[in-house]
Amino acid sequence: MNKITRYILKNFIESFNPIFFSLFFMVSIIYFIKIAKITSIIKITFLELGELYLYILPRIIIYTFPVVFFIAIAMSFVKMSRDNEITVMFSFGYSPLKVVKIFTTISMFITAFLLMNAIFLVPISKQLYSNFIDVKKAEAKLNIQAMEFGQKFSNWLVFINKSNKQNSFEDVIMYSKDKKRENFILAKKANISNKNSTLELKLKNGKVFSIYKNNIKQTNYKSLSITRYQNMEISSSKGVFLYWKKIFTDKGRAKDFAFFILISLFPISTFLLSISFGIFNSRYEKSNIYIYIFLTILIYYILIYFLISVNPLFALITVPTLTIFTSITIFKKKILKKY
Repeated sequence: MNKITRYILKNFIESFNPIFFSLFFMVSIIYFIKIAKITSIIKITFLELGELYLYILPRIIIYTFPVVFFIAIAMSFVKMSRDNEITVMFSFGYSPLKVVKIFTTISMFITAFLLMNAIFLVPISKQLYSNFIDVKKAEAKLNIQAMEFGQKFSNWLVFINKSNKQNSFEDVIMYSKDKKRENFILAKKANISNKNSTLELKLKNGKVFSIYKNNIKQTNYKSLSITRYQNMEISSSKGVFLYWKKIFTDKGRAKDFAFFILISLFPISTFLLSISFGIFNSRYEKSNIYIYIFLTILIYYILIYFLISVNPLFALITVPTLTIFTSITIFKKKILKKY
């Protein structure tokens, strides 16, 4: 590896790292918010939260890595072009085809990694994620906290004034409403148990108020039980082959397969466009790099979504072919003819 190649790679890595970690962090936050919503239904520990994050990591990678790779190539060459380093390299006989050779190898490696991630890790992680949630729901203990509003048990809104120990409460207020009446339940004490995936809330020493349009009914009780039945079905891991086998019978699964494959092919399909957009003569040309990057990513994703909705198989053939042909054409006209 000569000095120029090392220098190009150094600039690429310097552009890649901050963009990748920034985008990766933002997408991770979005998924963490989705995971956090689960805690309103089931209790999970901090370690289990980390486990769930690991299950969605393959999807985060496939959404971020291809886009970052495309942007990083373009931005690294823009930087070198603005400093007139690219012009100097080509003036001393360093061919643009050598640049293409460098990034062909890298893009092939990254595409292979993304394809393995899409075909193997994504379905496995999805199944593990679903299994984890199903098991937790089957073992669930109601996640009710004292002095918090908006908590639910079945179709009842629940407010608890005091929590003594795990699943034991004092001064409980419950509310529900239907077309005919509003219902209030007051209880001095309550506890919750899980038996065969059936959550049971036992209320002691309280009152029930049923409010109609014209009257109010009150009932006193010493003991009252409210149950909530959990879904006993736990999805099983069927393996990668059986997971993707459904693409022949399930349109949703076929669309997912086509989408993940096409996203994985994004680096190898568009790296020539990155180089073409990044290289320019700073004396005579203006760099519209941000517009080019935005339009390329937007058009590629629009093509994916539109063609997949028409025919996933047709999209798998058409999108890469059209993108690679466009990339080669623009590279020849913009770079090879000039340098």
